Amino acid sequence: MPDTGRPALLPALSRWRQLPAGDRFSDLIAGLITAALLVPQGMAYATLAGLPAQAGLYTALAPLVLYALFGTSRVIAMGPMALTSLLVGETLRDANIPLSLYAGHAALLAALVGGWLLLIHVCRLGRLIDFVSPSVMQGFTTASALMIVLSQASDLLGINSANGNAIERLLTLARSLGDIAPGAALFGGSAMVLLLLMRRGLSPLLRGMGLPEAAATVLGKTGPLIVLILALVLVPLWPGALDQVGRIPAGLPLPALPTLSLTAMQALWLPALGIALINYVSAISVAQTLAAKHRERLYPQRELWVLGAANLLAALTRGFPVTSGLGRAVVNEQAGSKTPLSSLYAALALIAVLLFATSLFAPLPQAVLAAIVIQAAIPLVDPGPLWRAWRYSRADGLAWLAAFTGVLLLGVMQGLLAGVGIALALLLARASRPHIAEIGQLPDGGFRNCERFDVERLPHLMMVRPDANLHFANMGALERWINEHLSERDQVTDMVLVLSSVTHIDAAALHALETLDERLAEQGIALHLAELRGPVRDQLRHTAFMSDHRPRVFFTCAAAWQALSDDGIEFNI
Repeated sequence: MPDTGRPALLPALSRWRQLPAGDRFSDLIAGLITAALLVPQGMAYATLAGLPAQAGLYTALAPLVLYALFGTSRVIAMGPMALTSLLVGETLRDANIPLSLYAGHAALLAALVGGWLLLIHVCRLGRLIDFVSPSVMQGFTTASALMIVLSQASDLLGINSANGNAIERLLTLARSLGDIAPGAALFGGSAMVLLLLMRRGLSPLLRGMGLPEAAATVLGKTGPLIVLILALVLVPLWPGALDQVGRIPAGLPLPALPTLSLTAMQALWLPALGIALINYVSAISVAQTLAAKHRERLYPQRELWVLGAANLLAALTRGFPVTSGLGRAVVNEQAGSKTPLSSLYAALALIAVLLFATSLFAPLPQAVLAAIVIQAAIPLVDPGPLWRAWRYSRADGLAWLAAFTGVLLLGVMQGLLAGVGIALALLLARASRPHIAEIGQLPDGGFRNCERFDVERLPHLMMVRPDANLHFANMGALERWINEHLSERDQVTDMVLVLSSVTHIDAAALHALETLDERLAEQGIALHLAELRGPVRDQLRHTAFMSDHRPRVFFTCAAAWQALSDDGIEFNI
């Protein structure tokens, strides 16, 4: 059957039917392993957003089922993500939402995020993420991870929570060090140490015990679940009081509309766009990376609307914005997921937890959930890309620093906007200053930059090569360059504009070329064109400018050099 370029309506079922019987069982194992990671993560990320622990489980449930039916990646595992949870908490605090109303407004935020994603899908604007440079995302992610650590440090130590920017949070934590709760610090600190040790050592330990490589690698990722179980076993033995998760209602989340308030929507619609873009960047980059690893095809447009619909479902089931993080996707992949149906099995496991096991989590110390969040954020603190970007391109380094410092000092969303703004400003600055070279002829007949090679130049001829598309922002730079160099070459009577690096000329640039031609003619200089690319020829074919210059268009630089050096003109268009 020919590839139509579109996925099947239910991609998971189509793939599942083609699998051998043994591989079909792999989806079940992968789903159970993913759920084992998602349960502690979901509760921890909900507390990071300022919501009850069960909200994290509600958030994952319906999106997992939806993705199992319509998603195209076999490794995506929908659910809360640390960065998204931080953004939800920051957004609700900035909007001055009372803590008692967080749940309804978080659901509204999820609905707005889903609406934005569906609008982006309908308008086919998925390429908006291309304007968020990798340097900006790396700086943003590193600073956000630090903010996550600072936001959870209070729960880890059992002291009053700190709000504000990074400096304000640090000062508040420093002033509260005398109020550290010994029980919380012991549980949280022990959980943190154990999680970090298991991150590095659990898989090798399991391999040493004789487990197969694949099984040891997958089970080595279940440290958060092991720590959660150990805490539940040990907490009844602790003699003092601890801040605990408390009662989690049993049962599945009943569908309910989110808080519908015009005032709230006015406060949340713009932050929702930022969360939508970040969620899409996270999900699609994870899916593309792992799809490329296995030479599988991904359908970004399908992924976009599925992610939008998943957020709408999260909103209707008392959740908050949802996406897929790298950690869960890697676990799902390493656990042997073959189709998106692994998400269905993960959802069934979550249903079992919500129906029969929620009472087990009531005595869980908040400090343990804080430790789970912090250990997930620590690997994201990576200044390495800054050093590499700074050595290669100061502009990329500045964009990284703008996003990083913006997040720490101004806020998470403001930092992202600052980074994107700086990156776009630097991009426009570079676009307005294209590289321009005067070229001459090498002894072997080739043509190269006069400043880099020993080439021949003719006194009456100047050959100029702009190494960029011509548009309204850079034509001024080209004209200034030409004027500056003509002031040093008073014998020039012919100028050849070599367009070998140009694939597009916008209307403003065409008008500027016409003006340039008139000014050169007033100085007794004829303007010629050479090496026009196909798209530029198509653009200029029916213009008055091309009609006037058709006898002065050369197919190659060599043809222009020969014709103009012999004072003869031949056209080769």
